[in-house]
Amino acid sequence: MVSLRTASTVKSILRQRFTVNTYAAVSFHQLNTFCTVVSSTMDLKSVVKKLQQFADPNLAESWDNVGLLVEPTPPHEVKKIMLTNDLTEAVYQEARAWNANLIISYHPPIFVPMKKLVQRNWKDRIITGCIENRIAIYSPHTSYDALAGGVNDWLIQAFDTKRVGPVTASLMSTGPYTKKLQITVPSSLQEAMFKSVSGIQNTLASVQEINQDLSQITLLCSNGTIPAILECTQSFSDKVRSTELLDLQKAPKPGYGMGRIGKLTSPISVTEAVERVKRHIGIGHVRLAKGVGCESISSVAVCAGSGGSVLKNLDVSLYVTGEMSHHEVLHAMQSGISVILCDHSNSERGFLKVLQEKLTGLFQSKIEFQVSKCDRDPLDIV
Repeated sequence: MVSLRTASTVKSILRQRFTVNTYAAVSFHQLNTFCTVVSSTMDLKSVVKKLQQFADPNLAESWDNVGLLVEPTPPHEVKKIMLTNDLTEAVYQEARAWNANLIISYHPPIFVPMKKLVQRNWKDRIITGCIENRIAIYSPHTSYDALAGGVNDWLIQAFDTKRVGPVTASLMSTGPYTKKLQITVPSSLQEAMFKSVSGIQNTLASVQEINQDLSQITLLCSNGTIPAILECTQSFSDKVRSTELLDLQKAPKPGYGMGRIGKLTSPISVTEAVERVKRHIGIGHVRLAKGVGCESISSVAVCAGSGGSVLKNLDVSLYVTGEMSHHEVLHAMQSGISVILCDHSNSERGFLKVLQEKLTGLFQSKIEFQVSKCDRDPLDIV
């Protein structure tokens, strides 16, 4: 039900935007729908949960600082979310003027430990401003790099490719278990030993008959639970035929990982590759190191941001990234690989429009998303 106050507010808005005749045609059902969309909010914890379902923070690199970085005191309702590549003071002021309740900053504005918050430092001013104005901050960073359909998948779309995959695959979690302990015992002891170990916390036990005489008890566990297992099985130690402790190997997660590598559907010139990159990310200039003897491009590897640690010793014609060191570029060029550098954030920022569409769908248009107009790469070509 629409309150009289809400309905009158909407009527006022409609009078400003429509003629009297047009307004007269607006039904009560349409008015009710309009109010529902405008007033829709979500609790911050529910928003964060959805964002983590969209891109698991465990996909991020171990050195990264991802997730919810600034949390206003609850309850905190989220109606407007601003998307930015870098959270600068200009972006913060833009978000504040737009009445944003949450900023999703691709790069984490809090990365190294902060020992104090003082007004002479620009990052400190942003953090304290967000706290004072109840604006939450969330950063996905490298979890979006590794995500299937994330930043690197967007970047490689500058080219017509086939058989695209991660340069370095993400590994699936093994859950709370890191070890597998296999104990072979006489079948006559199977039931007693299984009963002894199956009650140990944070373990998962199973049993399998090897033959009529022997059975194997398998325990999924961690380093911390091994002492408890040994204590429970000590009374059977003289009957145990064999014991084997194995590390659980994480399996690659298909489509997820750092960088992207793929074959082009047909070879193109280096010049055309440059034009495709500029057109795709929307900038007028890039830097090019033409590989020695590289006359055409038939394969490409990309890495948004700083690609030096990912793009090395790959069997491709072209690297595309934001930045690489002098020696990394030199090595690639002398190895016959051309390199296109776009500057760090230019290789990432274009994904924000894609992200805006994805998140609008994920939240079923209940929350309004806006890409910052003030966010830009700090470097200009002059």
